[in-house]
Amino acid sequence: MTEEAGVASFDLIVERLRCPRCGATVTDEVDGLRCRVGHLVPRRSGYLDCSDDATPDGTTERTFSSFGYEWNAFDDVRSEDESFGSIYFADVDLPALRGKIGLDAGCGKGRYTRILARHLRGVVALDGSQAVEAAARNLGGLDNVVVVKSDLRSAPFAPESFDFVSSLGVLHHLDDPRDGFRRLVELLAPGGQLLLYLYSRPERTDARTVALAAATQVRKVTVRLPHPLLKVLSEPIAALLYLGVVLPGRWGDRRGIAGLSGLPMDTYRDKPFRSLVLDTFDRLSAPVEHRYVWAELEPWFADAGLVVDAARDQAGWFVTAHRA
Repeated sequence: MTEEAGVASFDLIVERLRCPRCGATVTDEVDGLRCRVGHLVPRRSGYLDCSDDATPDGTTERTFSSFGYEWNAFDDVRSEDESFGSIYFADVDLPALRGKIGLDAGCGKGRYTRILARHLRGVVALDGSQAVEAAARNLGGLDNVVVVKSDLRSAPFAPESFDFVSSLGVLHHLDDPRDGFRRLVELLAPGGQLLLYLYSRPERTDARTVALAAATQVRKVTVRLPHPLLKVLSEPIAALLYLGVVLPGRWGDRRGIAGLSGLPMDTYRDKPFRSLVLDTFDRLSAPVEHRYVWAELEPWFADAGLVVDAARDQAGWFVTAHRA
């Protein structure tokens, strides 16, 4: 993308942005964005700080602390991000996003924002935690990306601002995930597309049910551990899972042994071990976790007037829908 196109993308995003304190439109100035009332949205190290002055509730503060630590501790751009991205975006016609403006709500370190940026005219990488520091480092070379620090539930944008909204692995960590969903729908333009990834749970008892029940018990301890200690512990825990579940499942695939190929965690069978270490920390650190069956999620979309285009449970719900 040319420098001129990058400036145009930034301007288009600024047009949609609103002052987080009073809701007024903003203009670009040297030190940040300023509304007509005089409130400043400051530029930090590569991102716009739209976080408000209110003290977050305890759960939100712990959640932001968890993900802020996680994405700065695991901040590298990895080759397997592309492979994971092919799973997340499998139901999205990425070339059709050309010329459109998008939002990656809960971007973390920006690993999937990088993929979206190849297709969208402009994209906002939004996160409420200090993960924006890692996102700014990883996305700094992309002139059609603007990194914004804000809780998605109070995202400072005008209604119907975005042609495409993705929120991958975020809503299920909120106290009230459906409230966050409603806010994302408000930001979706008519005809716009929404992509969500949410944790799922099996409807019948199987090996995954047992594994999730065990993880729930472990989480009762791990969510209270200091993040640096949990990071250290994540590697041996991941090693046990890799040796006891992932490798036998891989072997079952190769040998055609249904009892082994049916083991959970099949996503990691073609991924490096480090991916499991990261996701082990992720699952054991976040203070809140919700899991769903489709009968619980379907009313979200129906009540919001969204048309579901695809919904698949691949160790988690991948849902694409559009606003009519």
